[in-house]
Amino acid sequence: MISLLAIALRLLLLPIGHPWDLTVDYNVFIDLIHNHSPYDTFTTLSNMAIAGHWDHVYEYYAYPPVPLYMYYPLAKIYGILHPHAQYFIALPGSYAVPSLGLDFFFLFKLPIWIADFLIATLLARMAGTIRGYRDYLLNPFVLLVSGAWTFDAIMLLGLIAAVYAIYRSKFIWAGIALAFGTMVKFFPIIALPAIVIYLIKKNRPLREIFFFVGSYVIACGVMLGPFANGVLNVLTFHSSRPGGGMNWQDIWTSGALFGDPSTLLPILLAIGAFGTPILIITFMLACLYMWKVEMSLNRMIIVSVLAFFVGSKLINEQYAMLIIPFAWLEAHRVKGAWAWFYRLFWIIPIAFVTFHGPIDHFLWLLYYMVFKSRADITVLTGMTGFEWTMIPWKHAPYAQAISVFLGFVFSILSLVALLWPVARSTERWKGLQRLRLKIEADRLPS
Repeated sequence: MISLLAIALRLLLLPIGHPWDLTVDYNVFIDLIHNHSPYDTFTTLSNMAIAGHWDHVYEYYAYPPVPLYMYYPLAKIYGILHPHAQYFIALPGSYAVPSLGLDFFFLFKLPIWIADFLIATLLARMAGTIRGYRDYLLNPFVLLVSGAWTFDAIMLLGLIAAVYAIYRSKFIWAGIALAFGTMVKFFPIIALPAIVIYLIKKNRPLREIFFFVGSYVIACGVMLGPFANGVLNVLTFHSSRPGGGMNWQDIWTSGALFGDPSTLLPILLAIGAFGTPILIITFMLACLYMWKVEMSLNRMIIVSVLAFFVGSKLINEQYAMLIIPFAWLEAHRVKGAWAWFYRLFWIIPIAFVTFHGPIDHFLWLLYYMVFKSRADITVLTGMTGFEWTMIPWKHAPYAQAISVFLGFVFSILSLVALLWPVARSTERWKGLQRLRLKIEADRLPS
């Protein structure tokens, strides 16, 4: 029944999506149909953006290559169904979106949904209760990201599979799983120091640590394949991005709150220049904290993710997916404040998307699918049908003020949860208890 409801909700969200991100994903499908590297398209469009004075870069496909491997056969199927499909390159800041059919939405979202169900299964096994399966699949924020946005769930699958494999003493598989997640989106690499520290503190043999790290490095190299140069260009793009998003730096992107918005850009760029050193220092302090304080591997992953939230100059809303399963496990294990932390880590991102998106823009793709060219009025006006003056995100000053407030709240929440005292379990994890017993049994001969 849970599975059927989860599938039904995702099917309901099928023709809905983030207008810019889904447009980019469609163009990546066109790249793959023509056997063209999206990294080359990224470079070409960025050069055009600079020459046309649109921006210093064109925000195109800016991720590692594993999604390209997964979507290649699906894009070929789409090419067979639509042999005359063409690129749809929108200007940054415009409201233009392509007219897409249900087949594209299904082909794009199917791997994401499969990842969701695998994550839910692992979560239930780690917690020893079906609640993990239910609470993940039916979580409103998970439904928003996986049902109407992007493929963060595929990245998250690699991360949680790596943690599960560590508990089962499958160190090579753990390294491969973590590499898979890293090569979907870069973020799972933040768990690498935490897992190594955990293995050292558990007095695991050096060869097991070597197997884990070695398999991770080799798997990353294999998955990079011929796209190493493209990934380096993507990393350069990310390092040059200004701050903002769902953190305190969002204030410098909120021009409607200030009389002269042009004065904000130099401040934003100046603070962003220190983004990488600040993130490195934050992670070093987090590693020291994990080394000094006795905590579970799940808590170490949480500390790593929260250090990223605190130290990163840019936090997009969907990044909160990183914390969802691990915060749920911690709430299930220790109860108390973590039950509230878990709720806030998905409620605040939904509220932020509602005002910062805003949320009604997710309907544009649906309008174009249903009304075709008659929906062109949205390109000119940006209307969505939710123009009632009582809707707060229709007023830029109110929307930006609330977004800034939520960004500050998320940053403070991340810092408080990071420093929250490590508590002992009030309820044994039934699933992980068996895994821990196996680990202890493996340690006896050595």
